[in-house]
Amino acid sequence: MSGAFTIAAKDFRSLVNSPLFFLLAGVCCAIWSINFLNLLGDFAQRGMFGQEASIHFTVFLSHLSTVNIILLFAIPALTMKLLAEEKKMRTYDLLLTAPITATDIVLGKFLAGYGAALVLMTISFLYPLTTSLVSDFHFGPLLTSYFGLSLLLAIYVAVGLFSSSLTQSVMFSVILGVLFILSLWFLSQGINVSDRPLVQSVMEHVSLGEQFSGFIRGSLRISSVVFFVSTAVLFVFLTQRVVESSRWR
Repeated sequence: MSGAFTIAAKDFRSLVNSPLFFLLAGVCCAIWSINFLNLLGDFAQRGMFGQEASIHFTVFLSHLSTVNIILLFAIPALTMKLLAEEKKMRTYDLLLTAPITATDIVLGKFLAGYGAALVLMTISFLYPLTTSLVSDFHFGPLLTSYFGLSLLLAIYVAVGLFSSSLTQSVMFSVILGVLFILSLWFLSQGINVSDRPLVQSVMEHVSLGEQFSGFIRGSLRISSVVFFVSTAVLFVFLTQRVVESSRWR
């Protein structure tokens, strides 16, 4: 495990100090700032006209939705550097010949990518956090929603890492990652495909949208946590098999 943590520390520093990370963080901040200010303005106008509204559902969840959409594209762009860029720079072969296992390599890369993703998520959390200076609200639903988002980001990073392991083209890695993530989201459409309760139950269980909606409502379900963690572990395992197979080529 020491090898995994060594790789994680090195790659995390490389990711957060890269021009790409600063570019992504800048774009994210610009979009989130404009969007959040507009949401607060609409919420304030509703209060002026006597319309009762919950700041959690009218402001925070709309902000969280925007954060999710932006990170859906930003995370694959970050994770492309973890394996695909190493292949392109010819440092991947050196990594494979190092005295560490494929599991250490993949786990270290995942932790580095996840750490960078959490930095972006923390930046997005500052927006509703600063709202507490001028408005009173319950932190419970907000924290639960962001906990769900952190689990969702683990899947994004694992999928992006898996996509990065399949190719040495950084652009193709990003495209694959986005397509895989979108495919997981579109599984929720399968709920309406069949009228059979069993099929609907299965499709609902494997739907990111359905599982994430519980966190948004402030409900912390163990089944949803297990689903997010197991899905992330599945893609990390698939990446490990790809890296392990590279040793024997």
